[in-house]
This record gives sequence, structure tokens and C-alpha cells, in this order.
Amino acid sequence: MTKSSIKVLLVDDHAVVRAGYKRYLELDTQIEVIGEAENGEQAYALLSTLTTDVIVMDLSMPGRGGLESIRHILQRYPEQRILVFSMHENAALAAQALRAGAKGYLTKSVSPDLIVDAIHQIMQGGQPISADLAEALKQSELESAPHLQLAPREFEIFRLLANGQSVDEIGQRLHIGVKTVSNYQTTIRQKLGVTTAIELHQYARQHGLA
Repeated sequence: MTKSSIKVLLVDDHAVVRAGYKRYLELDTQIEVIGEAENGEQAYALLSTLTTDVIVMDLSMPGRGGLESIRHILQRYPEQRILVFSMHENAALAAQALRAGAKGYLTKSVSPDLIVDAIHQIMQGGQPISADLAEALKQSELESAPHLQLAPREFEIFRLLANGQSVDEIGQRLHIGVKTVSNYQTTIRQKLGVTTAIELHQYARQHGLA
């Protein structure tokens, strides 16, 4: 690799997936994968010792989760470029990732060469978005649905609640106190205009978020 190589950090909780990404990305002689992490906390720790141009990050990971990890990393390293590469093909989730500071959002249904193209686009100041989400994102910007107004942390907890996780389970997953999760739950229900777990789940299903 040359000194001008684009240095990439891969963040995904599946080692086999990371290995596949690494092999494919490094077919491009301008890209060098200089580190790997299985969650956002590991990625954050690595950034104290590595200088990376682009982080390619999944959203569904143990620990903080992708949205909160983006926010956490950018608080400390505001110039860091992050490309989300996720299985979730949902405009609301993509909008939340971009709002949190991600520079691009690709779904795992795209062809592998588009990941390489997206990394180059980000380095040139672009904002690559999967074609299947681009139009939906434009439409979501025109809407005022309550879930679009949730902060990234609130949205992440909302999705976990909607998928049946308990307050205790969410606290353990995100490494935060049960009382903190309960407070978030109350705020989320107020913002969505729902009062019970069943109503919250129904709201999520209605908007394709569960």
C-alpha cells in the first residue's frame, strides 16, 4: 500500500463478515483495512491508536449499538468519516444514522463493488446512499411522523422495545442503568403518543420498524 492509501476500519460483530469485507475491499489497491472491531466500544478504543480515513460500520451490534456508537465516536473525533453498511432497509433508520453524523448508508443487499465506490465517494465529500433508500429518504424528509423526531439514542431504544426486549435486557445490551432505560421509555411513549407496550409495538409495525 502507498502512503496515500485510504485507511479503513471495519466494525461488525461477525468475524467471518469482516474477513469477507477485508478481502474484497483490498482488491482495490487504494484501500487498506488497518483495523477491525466487533462493536462500537472496540472501535472507539482503537481510534486512540489508529488513524483511519473511513469507518465501515454495521448498526446491529452488541453493546452501545450502531447509532449510539456513531454519536459517541463523533463526539470525540468530529472529523471521522463513517459509512453505515447495514442489513436494515428502512428509511427512518437510515435518516437517524445520517442525523447522528454518518456520511453514507448502504444496505447489505447492494453489490460489493458499491461499497468500494461509496468509500471513494465519502473521501471526495459525497454522501452515498443505497438506491433503494434514496427516494424513501427524500419522502421521509417531507413527513413529520413522531418517530422521525426521536434522537438517535431514543430511536435505538424504541426499536429494541418494539422488538420485544425488556427494560432489563436493553440496559444490559447498552450498558446503561434500568432507571435510565425506563426514563427513555417514558419519553419515547410521550413523543410517539402511545401509552402501552402493545401500542408501541403496533406503532413500530405500522411504520415497518419491528
